[in-house]
Amino acid sequence: MGRLGRGWLLMLALFAVTPLQAQAIQAMLGGHSFQLELVADPDSRRQGLMGRTDLAAGEGMLFDFPEGTRPVIWMRNMQISLDLLFVDENARLVQIFAKVPPCAAPPCALYQADQALRFVIEVPPGTAEKLGLEVGDRLDLADHQLSPPPPY
Repeated sequence: MGRLGRGWLLMLALFAVTPLQAQAIQAMLGGHSFQLELVADPDSRRQGLMGRTDLAAGEGMLFDFPEGTRPVIWMRNMQISLDLLFVDENARLVQIFAKVPPCAAPPCALYQADQALRFVIEVPPGTAEKLGLEVGDRLDLADHQLSPPPPY
């Protein structure tokens, strides 16, 4: 293979292992503003914040799930603790798991809502308590229109 062919192969390999930047959206929850990375496809949802070593205040990740889903969240291979905020299809906060620790090796604790969800939001640990977030708070995605996510 010539130099040009090897160069293209290297570029393709680098592209294949470089994560795509998730779409960032502005959201309000309980009157507080968040900059959230939107993940809506199965691979992005599986990856989540795995491998991240920090998450700034006011930032987080918004997992968008198909209608009727009761997702199970675990903290396997996470480097940081998180607050998990579960939001239903009516954009209401229905459950908070605060200061969830990472899990280095199975068995890992599983976190699942008692009802179907549309979103799970992961934010820095202690955020829910610090901001006074409560069950019933409404998620507002401003002008961002979400299409139905792909199937799980």
